[in-house]
Amino acid sequence: MRVQVEPCCRVAVVYSVVSIAIIVGIFLYRQQIDSKTIKVRVSGTPFLKMQPSYNKRSSHEAFGNMTKTAGTQAKNIYFYNPQFYHVFTDWILDTWGTSKKFERCPVSDCIVTKGEVPMEQIDAIIFKPRDMSDCPPNKPPGQVWIFAEFETPHYYFQSKCFYELKNKINWTMTYRRDADFPIAHGYFRKSDKPKYTQKDLDDIYAKKNKTAVVFISHCPTVGKRLTFIELLRSHGIQVDIFGSCGVMSVECNNEDRYLLSFNVSGIVKPDCFSTVLSQYKFFLSLENSLCMDYTTEKSLHRVMRHPILPVIRDGSNATIFHPPHSYIYTGDFKSVQELAQHMKMLDGNKTAYLEYFKWKQHYHTEDMYQEWNSAFCRLCERLHNPEDYRRVYRDIAAWHISPRGKHACHAPTDL
Repeated sequence: MRVQVEPCCRVAVVYSVVSIAIIVGIFLYRQQIDSKTIKVRVSGTPFLKMQPSYNKRSSHEAFGNMTKTAGTQAKNIYFYNPQFYHVFTDWILDTWGTSKKFERCPVSDCIVTKGEVPMEQIDAIIFKPRDMSDCPPNKPPGQVWIFAEFETPHYYFQSKCFYELKNKINWTMTYRRDADFPIAHGYFRKSDKPKYTQKDLDDIYAKKNKTAVVFISHCPTVGKRLTFIELLRSHGIQVDIFGSCGVMSVECNNEDRYLLSFNVSGIVKPDCFSTVLSQYKFFLSLENSLCMDYTTEKSLHRVMRHPILPVIRDGSNATIFHPPHSYIYTGDFKSVQELAQHMKMLDGNKTAYLEYFKWKQHYHTEDMYQEWNSAFCRLCERLHNPEDYRRVYRDIAAWHISPRGKHACHAPTDL
């Protein structure tokens, strides 16, 4: 006996079968996703977590203000340990989880985050191995790891994480000129008009009644700068030391030291150097380490914007970083005694001394703010064009300590 089914009933039966199939499919798909999630949580860490000393923010807080340009997925730049490096937080200020810092970039679809963030939502990780007890967890395919460091290898070459990054680092952000994102502590630009008149220079010179000054916060250093200072003194150069290694200055306290040194926030505060340096003829720009390209605010923008002559002792090529005849380089002298004799000559010769300020008629100094912003603009652009910037550092420790087989740092040879 055949059952005749009316056309309308056939449609109803087909619709019911299709509906059941869809429901079963959705159920199986959810089961598959759940099993994957459980697998990830059992076998690995689904979130990147901050180093222990930081007050963690929840995933919701980290992404609460996430912004993106319509139609384009914003690239997430994650700061693994920003609590240890003031310059990152000084730059980001209160814009975590947003793309505000990239608004003026050619490619602006990037955000900056920290805290507890799902690994799959991170496109690039910036971290400083010097301040880390452990490296980030296993690296997902396609994720970019960025090595950021502005101190020399002397201060973290024993860090365990530093040597666990073989074949994991894609880009570098350091003081080195061969880094992917090189960032110096200051820059010089052509000026439209002279900074000083002759009367200005005469007035400046008239106020200088002391010889040399230096600000030092770290006393024992591999560069042995305190020993160098004692040698200068032994040859008749008066040197006043301010900071942790000398007299604490009321005007120049440590509270604003880093803000003034980098000024990546663009918020310029009154600089205590304006009152202190005006009395001196020479500023001793003595770095804590003598390493390739390592030169800091001691001889760049924080000092050079003032009318004082820096005496530079570092491991960089000063001719690359400074205008001609704008500084005295200790390496140009056969001995500390010869250097002292030259300083004494300038100390008693107004005309010869003021020759070192002629560069200010043609150039002016800039701090890190514009270049820091520019570096992150380039970083954002690279993240959106990864195929054009593929790179892996086979051994980041070797690159930083002994590039091309030569030691990046050297011991003092002038003591």
